[in-house]
Amino acid sequence: MNRASHGWAHVSEERKREIIAAIASGKATRGPVHAEFDITDRCNVACYFCNQQDVRTKEQMSLGHLQHLVDELAASGLKSVRLSGGGDPLFHRDILAFLDHLLARGIIVDNLTTNGALLSPEIARRLVAGRAREVIFSINAVDEADYHRMMRVPLGTFTKVVNNVRGLVAARGDSPYPSIVAQFLIDRRNYTELPRMYALGRELGADRIAISNVLEIPLERIDRELLLGPQDTDLVRPGLEAILEADRDAHRLQIFFPVAEWNAVTAEIKQRIGYGPEENLFPMAASYQEKNGHCFFGWYTAVIRGTGEMYPCCLLMQPGYPPLGNAVNGRFVDQWNGPGFTRLREEHRQVFLQGEAAKYDPAKHQVLKACCVEVGKCWLKNIYFRGDEKFYADLGRALEKARRRDRLRRLPTRAYWKAKTTLMDLKASLRGRPQPGA
Repeated sequence: MNRASHGWAHVSEERKREIIAAIASGKATRGPVHAEFDITDRCNVACYFCNQQDVRTKEQMSLGHLQHLVDELAASGLKSVRLSGGGDPLFHRDILAFLDHLLARGIIVDNLTTNGALLSPEIARRLVAGRAREVIFSINAVDEADYHRMMRVPLGTFTKVVNNVRGLVAARGDSPYPSIVAQFLIDRRNYTELPRMYALGRELGADRIAISNVLEIPLERIDRELLLGPQDTDLVRPGLEAILEADRDAHRLQIFFPVAEWNAVTAEIKQRIGYGPEENLFPMAASYQEKNGHCFFGWYTAVIRGTGEMYPCCLLMQPGYPPLGNAVNGRFVDQWNGPGFTRLREEHRQVFLQGEAAKYDPAKHQVLKACCVEVGKCWLKNIYFRGDEKFYADLGRALEKARRRDRLRRLPTRAYWKAKTTLMDLKASLRGRPQPGA
């Protein structure tokens, strides 16, 4: 499997045990195993649907800072990175030197998300040599005119992008690395182009063709007349039927919409046309339970912007959300153990202890948002991890112990000591009991 896993494929069993112990105890891990580097806030396009446009600056982290940061994180066990933005990572003036430094330190590029306009042959060669897991091209449109409308760039950029996709496909040759994803977005002006989007993805040689719909962004910057939703299910049905029929044997499509009605239609069409068995991109282990499925990013990863500002994940890089630290202010470990990330872990540990009963409380949750707490409100939280049978079995056992201890501590003092004494007596009697066959 060569696609991205948000770094999970590179995490050792030892580090997984460390993460579980830290969640149960509330302590920090020694550092992130995975990190997202939004190395520049600068971008060469101005997508009307970008959720970063209200926090974007013109800053980028210097190559020296990036190299120093990678060295410190590698020493504490960093194994993989995602390069995204913010701005477009390939817009950083020293992107080639940064990729070389990651390769020299043995850090895997688990995912690179880019518009692709600046993916030169030199960058393509480095991604192949470093066995990068995945490159997502945010193509979004199917021709020059619609690309110009959606991405707000000069005509001619679309042609450059598709040629760069072809260049990366040629550079990797027979290697499975990196997996190449062509990503498209539909709104009310281009949803009829679904068949052409799929055909372009196939013609480019993409391993996966991801299609979704444009979503609302903070501050309601998008004209709501452009957005498609549940009420438009009948509008998108013909296009879905066409691309699913075309993909019936190839299985290149990756479609899972944030619109339940569209997913229901997709499932119905697949069954009717005999779409056939698919690879489960996000499997769920038998040991996975929703009560233990809360976010553990505060022990696992961090997002570092081109300004140095640090966030728990890309979804919380929103206007009004204060960063939890700054990676250019001294050592990273001091930020990782600083008040912002410490508060994040304290709040998330309580969410884990509450399990399925956890509810978002703005008076109590100073760092977490509703999407961090309540089931089903974050698409990123577990999709890359919940197929790990051993991890969730071990995490479940550790959390049950932590919950029992937490319940004991919440008892009134006299009841607490009585319950603890009873438990200690029970354990002592069990230790002294003759074993079967003795």
